[in-house]
Amino acid sequence: MAPLPAETPGFSAAVAQRAVRRGVISVLAFVLLIAAVVVAVANTDVGAAHVADIRQRMSMAALVASTTLMSAAFVFMGLRWRALLPEGNRPPVFGLSAIILAGLLLNYALPGPMGELGAAWFAHRRYRVPLADALATGVTARIIGLATAALLAAVVWTVTDVPAVEGTKTLIIAATSLIAVGGLALSVLAVRPQVWQRLATWMLGPMLRGPPRIAGLTQRLLDAVNSIANAIAGVVHRGLRPMLAAAGWSIGGHLTVTTGIAIAIGGLDAVFDIAGLAFTYAATTAGAVALFALPGSQLGWDALFVTLLVWTTGLTEPDAVAVAMLIRLQQLGYMLVGALVVGWLIHTDTGAPQEG
Repeated sequence: MAPLPAETPGFSAAVAQRAVRRGVISVLAFVLLIAAVVVAVANTDVGAAHVADIRQRMSMAALVASTTLMSAAFVFMGLRWRALLPEGNRPPVFGLSAIILAGLLLNYALPGPMGELGAAWFAHRRYRVPLADALATGVTARIIGLATAALLAAVVWTVTDVPAVEGTKTLIIAATSLIAVGGLALSVLAVRPQVWQRLATWMLGPMLRGPPRIAGLTQRLLDAVNSIANAIAGVVHRGLRPMLAAAGWSIGGHLTVTTGIAIAIGGLDAVFDIAGLAFTYAATTAGAVALFALPGSQLGWDALFVTLLVWTTGLTEPDAVAVAMLIRLQQLGYMLVGALVVGWLIHTDTGAPQEG
């Protein structure tokens, strides 16, 4: 079997190694920032009382159980990705899960959707999955994950009695409506990508006749839309069954993370509404697609998560902040594991794709 190239356009082993260094430095800096915030709050009269109360109530056993369960979400993400790959090119699920952990670090350390490109490159290099298949299915899997989160948030809000703090219900309904529309749009993209190609051409076509700078930017945007749509179309042609399987694994992952967060909150001996928590997690996960385009997106996600926890679960603000910090620390820990995975993937021999 001929050796695989060490790089592909836009990604290489050298890029991955630089991302590891940058990612580890960023993770450690974020941990120090969280520690500094906790120390600063603990040095105020009101903050000291809250920190002492949370430390007294916190159960380390529940925190370990929460972290362990939430790590299973990466297995569900691996199963989601694997379901979309063509038969005969399906690597072991734990191998794909490890690659997704590596992609998590790459998305954090590098600009743009480098996590998907890097994960596709690793799947190609490690398991001989054709690069085009790995990238197309990886992007489609991410879209399915966002779509199922958005639709889950809308369903939970519609069919359950989510408690809402007085004065916030109208705003939450408006946000939920936008999330539902976004989820529907992503669902259409996942099963009918040609619709988005036609829509993008109709909306952006007139701008191609504008000033050269605007026309150039518009053309690059159209090229990106067409490239993504064509990649997804190739996955869709394999039939509806893989898409439904991927959606099922995605929902399983969302429920696993929600349960893990519930265990963490229970470890604080706090009373909360489970429907509100399910809505909060699903809504913030779906909203991440917009937040990732903004500087400091991690802090934006944390702020949105804390706000919705307080508005819809009945948690106090100190408890909501504590839960968000715990989840952020878990995420940073997964990224450090992702750094180890990148090193393993770079330095291990490539293998043939496997079934099972």
